[in-house]
Amino acid sequence: MAIGECKVWNFYISSMKLLFSAIAFALLFVGCSERTDRIEKKLESYLQEDLKFMVAETMKAGSRDALLDTPYYRVKDFRLFSGAEAEIYSAYAEVDYFIYKDMALHEKRKYRYDVSARQWDRYYKTLFFGADSLGNNN
Repeated sequence: MAIGECKVWNFYISSMKLLFSAIAFALLFVGCSERTDRIEKKLESYLQEDLKFMVAETMKAGSRDALLDTPYYRVKDFRLFSGAEAEIYSAYAEVDYFIYKDMALHEKRKYRYDVSARQWDRYYKTLFFGADSLGNNN
């Protein structure tokens, strides 16, 4: 091979390495991020399960009469993060659950979406006195 052919061949190889590196990086980036609608659907499913569990625990304690006819929850705050903020947790939600009929009492729970586990994590829950601010007591 002539020297000119070697230079062309080396240029071709380094161009291919660069192309493969760019494709690998793009696949890694796409593989590590998750669509917003999927994150929201996972949250909705998680909230429904929490509501069912709260109702079941109240019924198990023998307080069936204390429950609303239709217990519900209200998402008070929902945020998506991007960039450096989203390295560990990419979303946040604050939710109020209303299950009691004759008590102005609700439970507040906070959730965060763990990027590496690709699932929601509940990290805070507490009871508060006060009715639903939108007056949706069934």
